[in-house]
Amino acid sequence: MKAKNIIHLLVCCLTSILVACSDSWPYSEDAYNNTWIKVYPSYITLDEDEFIGEFTVNSSESWYVYDSPSWINLSSSYGYGYDNVSFSVDENDGSSNRYGYIRIRTDEGFTKEAEVEVSQPPTIQFEASMSTTNYSASGDWWTLSIKAAASKSWTISKSDSWVHLGSSYSSSYSYSGKGNEDVKIYVDANTSSYSRRSTLTIKCGTKTKSITITQDGKSNKAPFVIKSVEVRNIDYNGNAITDFGKTIYSYQTKYLQPKLNITVNTAGTYTVYTKLYRPNGSLSTGNSSPTGYSFSDTETLSSNTTWWRLSGWGSNTAGHWSSGQYRWEFWYNGSKIGEKSFTIY
Repeated sequence: MKAKNIIHLLVCCLTSILVACSDSWPYSEDAYNNTWIKVYPSYITLDEDEFIGEFTVNSSESWYVYDSPSWINLSSSYGYGYDNVSFSVDENDGSSNRYGYIRIRTDEGFTKEAEVEVSQPPTIQFEASMSTTNYSASGDWWTLSIKAAASKSWTISKSDSWVHLGSSYSSSYSYSGKGNEDVKIYVDANTSSYSRRSTLTIKCGTKTKSITITQDGKSNKAPFVIKSVEVRNIDYNGNAITDFGKTIYSYQTKYLQPKLNITVNTAGTYTVYTKLYRPNGSLSTGNSSPTGYSFSDTETLSSNTTWWRLSGWGSNTAGHWSSGQYRWEFWYNGSKIGEKSFTIY
């Protein structure tokens, strides 16, 4: 046989062997060094309200993740052999699907690689807002505006009975809808002097938003202002024993009478409650005293009224009040609007 025929035969044989070997290699497996790596699944498609996923790595060697997008957060970036890897994704604020690739390779011997493709659609576009979250004490309603995809359902939940969802008479603690809607949020009148707050929770898919609403307390602001207070000592008929601005002596005392120097903001008929504290700190009360007070007095005030002389408080027996430091407080609608400290000698 000629030499060139022998060479040609050897080339053909070698080519046949290489082709045969190439055709016999399994995917991701090296027949020479037995290094391989596989992932499952290799394609993951998330829903618009789904933010977590998982895949499996199976390898003949230790492995590590050498490339991954920043919006995919992996529970583990390396391992050995068989392992489950979970991940979470950030919200997709874009208007179209985005794709990311988690690329993994073996860490020893001949390098083998595998990748997982993650597809994420835009995250549910959901907004809930109110133009104001503060209500007056008298009760009112404001609009809660919800913006969501037409196919997306949502639910509003409340935390307190004085809040009403959708209508002023609704007692339900939840209200449901779909897509865009303006929902009226009603509140009852607040009869307390204290402000109060409540929480609305709006949920759409996996997205949740909380809105805190507040309501003012009933105003206790007096329609008049006490600028100063004077005290005198009078008898049963209202005659001055010790007039305003004079020194009051214990042995002469019968009825103590306060005079309020005032500015009237709104004319009308008003009631003031008083608390007279003795030198030992005790509250002076009688059989006719309102609970928690010494006495009350009612008067009609005009816009020109500059002073209000209240009734006398005490006894017709001389020497009724002992010597010492006294404090007189004046209250309107549950709030203290003035006070006066004075001394009886």
